[in-house]
Amino acid sequence: MVGRAYGRVQVAVQQVDLLGLAPTMRSFLKANVASAALVFVDPHDPGRTYRPGCVIASPSFAGVTNQDYVNHWLRDSAIVAMELAAAPELDANGVDRTLCDYVAFSELCQENAPAGHFFLACYQIDGTARDWSDQKDGPALQSLAFVDAWPHLDAAARTTARKVAQRNLEETVAAWSDDGGARGPWEDVTGPSFFARAAQVRFLREVDAANALGLDVPPGLAAALDGLAEALGTHWSEEKGCYVSIPNGTPDVDGYDPDADVIMGQIYGSVACTDPRLLATAAKLRQAFDVGGPAAYPINVDDRARGFGPMLGRYPGDTYDGDTSDNVDVGHPWAICTANYAQLCYHLATAFRAGDGVDVDDLSGPFFVQVGLDEATVADHARADRVAAALTDAGDRMLQAVLFHSDHQHLSEQFDRVTGFEKSVQDLTWSYAAYLSAVRARPSDGSTSSSPSAR
Repeated sequence: MVGRAYGRVQVAVQQVDLLGLAPTMRSFLKANVASAALVFVDPHDPGRTYRPGCVIASPSFAGVTNQDYVNHWLRDSAIVAMELAAAPELDANGVDRTLCDYVAFSELCQENAPAGHFFLACYQIDGTARDWSDQKDGPALQSLAFVDAWPHLDAAARTTARKVAQRNLEETVAAWSDDGGARGPWEDVTGPSFFARAAQVRFLREVDAANALGLDVPPGLAAALDGLAEALGTHWSEEKGCYVSIPNGTPDVDGYDPDADVIMGQIYGSVACTDPRLLATAAKLRQAFDVGGPAAYPINVDDRARGFGPMLGRYPGDTYDGDTSDNVDVGHPWAICTANYAQLCYHLATAFRAGDGVDVDDLSGPFFVQVGLDEATVADHARADRVAAALTDAGDRMLQAVLFHSDHQHLSEQFDRVTGFEKSVQDLTWSYAAYLSAVRARPSDGSTSSSPSAR
């Protein structure tokens, strides 16, 4: 299905209100969330139906792309729930029933976690365990989604959320140093994940500081929090000049760094947008895929001439095509990776407008050069608004590329690296969540973002 020729009307993306499209994107996202009114059938087992609160990763399944995404990933669903909580649909009692359903389904999955595999990442549509890998980001992000959803839950859902998050906390603290057999978010390499650790640090910091869910704090929390925060620092590689996604991971994938999941560690985890090492990593990631880079996408050449982009992929050595029947052994741009990078630009713009920018040095300098800023401009506090405007424009150009190559605003998992047409699974729920998260973080002229992720 490379370069499928769907029909579409071209969008004048540089005139589009990015935030104004949020309701459209949210409607596409909600179409993948089961509820009492929207019940799905398992395409491989018509006798099995979805439980309310299940979030399918995509409506595509084996036989369509040879990929089966009609399942509930803890990480993906938590990120989706955060976006639902950001724009709740409340009943007369001030309750969002979809969020309540999500909490109930989360409990069902937790109860069905196999012995010894609490961090199982993927469940079937009825909440039963799927034969899948362990990924340690899920419970942390799920608990953080409960925090966002808390004001919109009824009493029963709050009780359930507290119960589920309590066990998430205890298991996270108990197993913080044990990454044996766990995989990163791309599910291709085993080892200690930067992204998972960043998500866990954010979760434990929330409990340590605010504890919005009123959880009982286990005695090992402080040690776990300090240990995970210290472990994040060990991902820095002086040799590579970037944070390493999974140090000494198995298998040893050529070109696995720089990796877009490090950027995700800022969007959904604990990493500060002003961390110079993060910006060094981000610059290397963009350089890899942009015009002239070692893993450059041809479509980025065309998009540069159009005045927007670039689009980014997961990592330079990526060979996951998303359409296994095509036997094309190369990677492609992802909507998730591109939108997350745009959001990093927005967070940094917000920081500069608030007077909390970052100095230009050998680490951060290349990032600013890529968005057209020199050291003197960045260092001049009187020109912070100019820096913020350039960063916002850089983020806008990336989201404009995503919209330009969308199928009438519908977002798949990937875009073809040559033609720009959508490919792999259709209507990836996480793609919509990433777009929504980015535009929520986008600072408007003269103001700062209210996004909770703008740390």
